[in-house]
Amino acid sequence: MMFTKEQLTEMIRHACEEYPRECVGAIIGLGDTPDKNEIIRLRNIQDELLKKDPAHFNRDSRTGYFVDPKEVMALSNRARNGGKMVKAFYHSHPDHDSYFSKEDMAGAVMFDEPTYPGAVYVVISVFGGRAKSAQVFAWDGKTYSPSESLQIDN
Repeated sequence: MMFTKEQLTEMIRHACEEYPRECVGAIIGLGDTPDKNEIIRLRNIQDELLKKDPAHFNRDSRTGYFVDPKEVMALSNRARNGGKMVKAFYHSHPDHDSYFSKEDMAGAVMFDEPTYPGAVYVVISVFGGRAKSAQVFAWDGKTYSPSESLQIDN
């Protein structure tokens, strides 16, 4: 597994705390050393964007997330300055299953290539404030496809 049990527990905790909003976060670390991973919660500003520009942002935080590009840049700098890499992004799907949506794909790929090569995406399904499932999606050369189901302990 690419995450420790404690890291998975933290991702799930974040997803349940944000319910019914989508949570979003990242994991930075070094190679194949999950115990050195660092989970970083990111702020979902989808509701703020919808309020400011409803013509362009037509979803709220119950069905989407958006992270301020400055926060993403700070995340990348933090990883690089610490000699680490972005290993994963995670987010939740409130009251929906854990699947990689077309919106997820659009955020993960640019010019038909991964925006963060080597990073995986974890989608956590949360129903009624409780995690139901978590799935890892990895780049297979053409798209992000399911690569591992994570064990949820409720």
